[in-house]
Amino acid sequence: MNITERKLPLKEVKRKGKTVQILHVISLMMLLLLPTLGWANSASQKVASQDHKLDTKLLEQQLKRAVNQEIDNYSERHQWSNVTSKIKVKLPTAASSLPSCPTPLGFSSQDNQAQPIGRLKRQVKCESTPMNWQFNATIYVEITLPVLVAKTQINRNEMITSDMLSHQSIRLKSPKAILTSTDQTIGSYTTRRVRQGQLITENLLKKPFLINKGDEVLIVAKKGEFEASTKGIALEHGKLNEQIKIKNKNSHKVISGRIFAQGKVETIF
Repeated sequence: MNITERKLPLKEVKRKGKTVQILHVISLMMLLLLPTLGWANSASQKVASQDHKLDTKLLEQQLKRAVNQEIDNYSERHQWSNVTSKIKVKLPTAASSLPSCPTPLGFSSQDNQAQPIGRLKRQVKCESTPMNWQFNATIYVEITLPVLVAKTQINRNEMITSDMLSHQSIRLKSPKAILTSTDQTIGSYTTRRVRQGQLITENLLKKPFLINKGDEVLIVAKKGEFEASTKGIALEHGKLNEQIKIKNKNSHKVISGRIFAQGKVETIF
């Protein structure tokens, strides 16, 4: 036997064997935990990435608010009142995969509909330095409002008076040339016979000219509480609420004015 060799005490050999076993167990545990740790890291990255995706629910709310504002503006211009709306927004499936836009989104109309009713197309656009994307959203709009209907039968070429009309609340799913105010119809003549209960639309009416070309008219100018008037000559035929060209008799200047009564036009400066 080599003189350098020596036998380890039995107790020390056992202790070393136990240490090896412990290290082996720890190694196995690390191997088992590594996939779990990798999954946890991947999951956290996924959540972080989801936080930077486009919030489609918020976008739907923004589109609904924008369309409601369009309805309010149109209602004010066309004398609509007591309007209620039902709006449904449909986004393309790929929208949920787009990154969140760091700047306010832009909305623009992609159809030629004057009335904000029915199937609308609105472009959603993100314009920023780090990203630039756009897509079209489809919006379905139904509105309910009171409109004018014939209270009695009205014959062709008969002048409409207030006692021939009444209001009825209807639901519209597509654009229609409705009338809602008696001011828009009284004094007009029917183009054909109108049944009792029939909806009064613009194509059923022909308005008489309140001013004819060459007529002397009164020009009323307003600015705040200030009001002045002068005489002019109509250069065009015109009906109620229409704009026509008038020549000022004193200055000979040609201006535009809105007809608001027989022989009277209004200009705002």
